[in-house]
Amino acid sequence: MKYEIIDLPIIAIIGKEGLCTKEKNVVHDLWHQANSNFSDIEDLGMKNADGSFVGFWGAMSDETLSFMPWTDGFSRGLYLAGVEVYEDAPIPDGWVKWVRPARKYLVTEVQPENYGKIFDYVIKSLIPELGMKLAGAVCDFTEPATGQNKLFFPVE
Repeated sequence: MKYEIIDLPIIAIIGKEGLCTKEKNVVHDLWHQANSNFSDIEDLGMKNADGSFVGFWGAMSDETLSFMPWTDGFSRGLYLAGVEVYEDAPIPDGWVKWVRPARKYLVTEVQPENYGKIFDYVIKSLIPELGMKLAGAVCDFTEPATGQNKLFFPVE
């Protein structure tokens, strides 16, 4: 499996937030809400020089919004479906902005059909094999220019 370890600056995201649990995974509902109302935040999204958006994040955090890993076996936590914005971007009514701290991440590509397998392998095997530890909540990322889906694992 290919991966890279990178340092990212602060990441600001505006999106739709909800609580996921074993009983109710709201991820698809949040993406539906965000996509259906995207015109509300479209002008706030960070863009590349070619005009494409920098990225769409499925950001995660524990319930205290400390950006620590989800609890209950990685099944309970907050999820934010949104677009990357500048840190000072205003927050439209009905939307939420998270500002994730600068961190080191282990990054790997992922597809919907192997998401669980990749997630488990990185958490249980790869990170320990590298002598690292998970230092925060994992995030999903989609790069609009390429359509690539990635997982970002905060490590130290």
